[in-house]
Amino acid sequence: MNRGSLLLLLALIVSYSASGAKTQKIRIATYDILPPYAFRQDDKLTGVYIEIVKEAITKMPGYEVEFEVYPWARAKQMVMKGEIFGILPPYFHAHDWLTQKSPKKAYIWPYSLQLLLQTDIVYCQKDVLKAPRNRFPEDYKGLSFAKFRGDGRAGPKFAKMVENNEIKLTEVDNVRSSIFIFLSKRVDCVVSSRLPFKWWKNKLIAAGELKSSNLDAITEAKIISKNAGYLGYTDINTEQYPYKDDFVQKFDIQIYHMKKSGRIDELISSFTDI
Repeated sequence: MNRGSLLLLLALIVSYSASGAKTQKIRIATYDILPPYAFRQDDKLTGVYIEIVKEAITKMPGYEVEFEVYPWARAKQMVMKGEIFGILPPYFHAHDWLTQKSPKKAYIWPYSLQLLLQTDIVYCQKDVLKAPRNRFPEDYKGLSFAKFRGDGRAGPKFAKMVENNEIKLTEVDNVRSSIFIFLSKRVDCVVSSRLPFKWWKNKLIAAGELKSSNLDAITEAKIISKNAGYLGYTDINTEQYPYKDDFVQKFDIQIYHMKKSGRIDELISSFTDI
């Protein structure tokens, strides 16, 4: 066989191998209860985080994503045991989400580039804000609140004040309910992430369930925190994920390009500008 024929044969082998290569399925645990971050629409999983990750991975040949919806506590357990490759969208917890056995270490590592910055807000009735409310939660003693059940964004000090009956708390099943409770003046304030609050507000106005004028009473009293959401990867039993380093690098490159081009901002607007 001459040199030209050999090169042609090698090229055909490489081409065949590439075309026949198995696509690696990436399993990611997430939730479906908080629009517009991750939720079901017409029984289809969607949301800002979901669409960011899906779009990034579609530009990564050889990979496809499979989202698996679990209660958040279960998702954490799965990634802690190495039972699933990734979790979406944790905050940065390398300092406090640690393995139970010594030597304790972060069971999620690394984290992707930041996907989205979540801003957490206290919304209050206007008349409540006639008094100074600069410190949260100390300056909100004696007030009543509503918040999404199981949502810890108000922080441990707030939880302690609720436990001590210094703040009255009503927990609800979703942000939508907290808006209606607030507008009925059954509570003084609401704690919510800004995007879900905006999503529900716009959705209710578009559906004719609320008028824009109904919302004049809602005032942003204070930003209580800003937390970035990421795609986090299990760092347990990683021998079963030999593609991890390759995926992590390629995913971050795609997220970088999506940020640089403004594509992530476009995806956010597509969910909130109703």
